[in-house]
Amino acid sequence: MEVKHYAAQNVLVKRGELLRNGVVSVAEDGTIVNVAPITEEEARRQGLEIREGYLCAGFVNAHTHSELSFLDGLFLPGGSMAAFLRQIDAMRVQFDADLIRTAQAKGYETFAKEGIVAYADISNDASTAFFKKNELFRSVTFVEMFGVNRTLGEEAYKVGTQVLREFQEAGVTAYMTPHATYSVSGRLWELMRPQLEASPIFSLHYAETAQEIDFLENRAGAIYDLFHRDWGRDVEAYGLKDMESLLAYYGALHKHILLVHCVSLTPAMLEFIKTSCPEATIVPCPESNLFIEGRLADYDRLRAAGVRIAVGTDSLSSSPSLSILKQLQVVNTYYPTIPLDELLLWATQNGAEGCKFEGLGCLEVGSRPGLNFIKTPYANKGSLAKATVEPLANLRGFCL
Repeated sequence: MEVKHYAAQNVLVKRGELLRNGVVSVAEDGTIVNVAPITEEEARRQGLEIREGYLCAGFVNAHTHSELSFLDGLFLPGGSMAAFLRQIDAMRVQFDADLIRTAQAKGYETFAKEGIVAYADISNDASTAFFKKNELFRSVTFVEMFGVNRTLGEEAYKVGTQVLREFQEAGVTAYMTPHATYSVSGRLWELMRPQLEASPIFSLHYAETAQEIDFLENRAGAIYDLFHRDWGRDVEAYGLKDMESLLAYYGALHKHILLVHCVSLTPAMLEFIKTSCPEATIVPCPESNLFIEGRLADYDRLRAAGVRIAVGTDSLSSSPSLSILKQLQVVNTYYPTIPLDELLLWATQNGAEGCKFEGLGCLEVGSRPGLNFIKTPYANKGSLAKATVEPLANLRGFCL
């Protein structure tokens, strides 16, 4: 079996293990066969170049909507969540099925080119089952439920149950999941309870915008008015305390909960997550957060709290790219003191742990986690400016 050897100034093996000047040997089926330090002299003898940058496991995209790739460039940024929801509601155009599938295929090609080996995907229909049946990636699919009152919730649950069945019959790992704090009624939470109790993981858009916090704490504000006044829908979604009681219940069951975005977390909400949801992972989507809310999550506060942080791209409806590296570059621009190896851990080991992708995220001998080379011309300055990603191996073998 052919084995290739790659050397770099930095090799991110796993949390707490960063090799300075290291070599990674990978077999043609993608298996890591050796990770070791290497000197300049040894590299010359072996005909290897110790490249400037990082070798790391393949990236994990901990939150995306691959089915929405056809919405690339159709939405305007800014205005927060209520404005974004208005744009979605105003889009009544019927898109051609071939156009949708072509856009989805392009999205998956982008994943591969950007060194992504696994992803957590939000779905409202089963259109992506076509790709997931034989994909090059590991994935977990979340069939998203939303219905702000009893009637809408019961209707959504019927549709969601059918979509979930379609994924499962196609052999796709899929679970039911709530959409967001402001869009799920008590009745829908009740209907989903057997599904959530039986599944190891679920996802929830959480504290994405200041308007959401206003909704949760005061049952008022732009999101509440949009549903209740503009759209004429009775709103029966939970407030903050009821929501936290619900999350604490699943936290006590040690469910892996992906709390997505978390831009507007208050200190009290963050403390609740840390103490009541031990297996939760906070998954900001930097480019999307800037697009919708105009600001990022408070990464200094998240790091100080010691919660697990992963990285998502969100969809092309609210993000200009499906690149994990670009998400890290955004964070690096706004938070230049966060070490580069820590940023890469968010995109590898933390994402794999949060999404329960066993065997991914770390460069361990015998595993097949993919292998990326991150060229970092300004690494000595702690900067990802001009950084690029070169996928060297995926889950099945060498990248061409």
